[in-house]
Amino acid sequence: MSAEPAAPVRGLSRARSRLRALPVGRTRMSNLVFSVVISLILAFGLVAALILNTTLQSQSVELSSRKATVETLSHQEAALASQVDTRRSATHLQTSARQLGMVPDPRPAFIDLRTGKVVGTPYRVTGKELPGLAGDAPVSAGNR
Repeated sequence: MSAEPAAPVRGLSRARSRLRALPVGRTRMSNLVFSVVISLILAFGLVAALILNTTLQSQSVELSSRKATVETLSHQEAALASQVDTRRSATHLQTSARQLGMVPDPRPAFIDLRTGKVVGTPYRVTGKELPGLAGDAPVSAGNR
């Protein structure tokens, strides 16, 4: 191998003279435009997060208010159900009947609705048949 440079090829130098460098195009975004775009994206993100947070908070307040209303209504429902049970009791019905002037009948007569016949012997009651029942004074040894 020799250290001498090779002789130039005759057609090669002409091809090299026709080649020229192309201008470098700007393919990158400038720093200012990039900063503005990133700032806008962050600003829109923060605004969206703020709106979402505010909406969720208002809905949470409304939900807790409605839960309190449901709890109050549940307590009222329980109180009303207790009143209904109390008024349906036999003792309350008996007291209400006594206040309306009704008296207990120890031997009632019944009407058969299919046939229309009376089962049993009906008779007038005075209220003294069952002493001590439904608010009557209990019978003591001195009252006999």
